[in-house]
Amino acid sequence: MFIKLVLKKISPAWLLKAWRSYRYKPVDDRALPDDKLMSLMRHEAHRIEKTIYNDILESKYDIYQEKKFRVDQIIKILISRGYEQSHPVIDWASKISNSFDDLEASFISVYSKTPEPLQLSKASEFSEFLQRRRSVRVWAENQPDSNDLEVLALKVIDAARWAPTSGNRQPWRFKILTNDADKDLLAGIKENHCTSAPICIFVGMDTRLYGAFSDRETGIYIDAGAAIQNMILCAHSTGLGTCWNHFATDLIQSREANVKSYAVFTARLNIPDYIEPIAVVAIGYPEFIPPTPARMDVTELIL
Repeated sequence: MFIKLVLKKISPAWLLKAWRSYRYKPVDDRALPDDKLMSLMRHEAHRIEKTIYNDILESKYDIYQEKKFRVDQIIKILISRGYEQSHPVIDWASKISNSFDDLEASFISVYSKTPEPLQLSKASEFSEFLQRRRSVRVWAENQPDSNDLEVLALKVIDAARWAPTSGNRQPWRFKILTNDADKDLLAGIKENHCTSAPICIFVGMDTRLYGAFSDRETGIYIDAGAAIQNMILCAHSTGLGTCWNHFATDLIQSREANVKSYAVFTARLNIPDYIEPIAVVAIGYPEFIPPTPARMDVTELIL
């Protein structure tokens, strides 16, 4: 009887608030660094947005309201650490969270764009652009000014960050190698066309941003490959040559000498242990464009 009387005096709104406080455990700000919090916020906000495209928000409302709660908690933590509300990622996540109960009308419709008309001829033009790209391993004696190369390196990384990633993690991390001493650290693991390239970009992936499905998600390599493809196409569009060089763990661990060389490489360049090595992209003006290798016919590729 006593319990029934108490329950009659408790409002449904209070019960809902109490349940959410119990169920929606706040993010432990003491345990997570800024970049991991940012990734978690992007991932959760991205999943909320997708509910409209997949038409599941209504049927799984409580699950995604929990994700909204996490986004809001992370925003508070980041702002308490000195981030501005105007930070582009925080602003984007805030817009999604604030529009939660009217997401389609208040966020997606407002910020979507009208698709361009179909232009099949563009596919042929793009294919021809791709066919002109070659992997370059011989560099011209006369190279662009070092300042221009560094500007280009940043443009290439800018292109990389617009590649798609699983769960909007954005886990790529880069190290630009411009001086000979840094590039010489690759000697013994990579060939001369890396150490002699005018500029190299180390591509690694932040493993702390993975782990939703298992300790070793294969998405890490897919995400890296998409970014690297953007990098080499960006450089190719300027007339420079590139070579996408394998620099992953299997290569590094294939020989004891490689393991020692990589340890020196990471120590000298301050690359943290949680960065998974993937590739080194060599960039410069080519001495010549190598012969085009034959490709299989499209019909041979169809299963």
